[in-house]
Amino acid sequence: MKYFTIALVGLFATSTLSLHAEEAKVIKFNELPAIVQQSVLHHTKKATIKKVELIHAEGVIKYEIETINKTVNMDITFARNGEILELEKAIPASSLPADALAAIRKDYPAINIQELESVQSFYYDVEGAVSGQPVHFKALATGDIEDEPNEND
Repeated sequence: MKYFTIALVGLFATSTLSLHAEEAKVIKFNELPAIVQQSVLHHTKKATIKKVELIHAEGVIKYEIETINKTVNMDITFARNGEILELEKAIPASSLPADALAAIRKDYPAINIQELESVQSFYYDVEGAVSGQPVHFKALATGDIEDEPNEND
């Protein structure tokens, strides 16, 4: 019975980890849903598409497009409906705002910045009431809901 319990716990731990793992698969542009293809072409205009990935993460499907425009690398993550979820753009350290650089230098005085990205996340900010109680959360185009922390937390 002891070995059965250990095996069962191991199986549960493995299956739990796989449920929360992110799986990425390189695909061809024409394998994207038509609405995502249209959105990619609209948002990448003169950039060259380097890589297209289908990503499964926690039951959500999204697509990451790696592009380059001249020498600027940019990754755009799209939801299945073609909406942008996140935009990542490689930038030089000299592009950091002075206040951000000062904060980094204060917390990490010996840092040697090797990679820096400007990241924009897109979501819907929702405020409402449920049974008279106020609620506030983020809704993503993927269908994910991210609760806002309570002020009392």
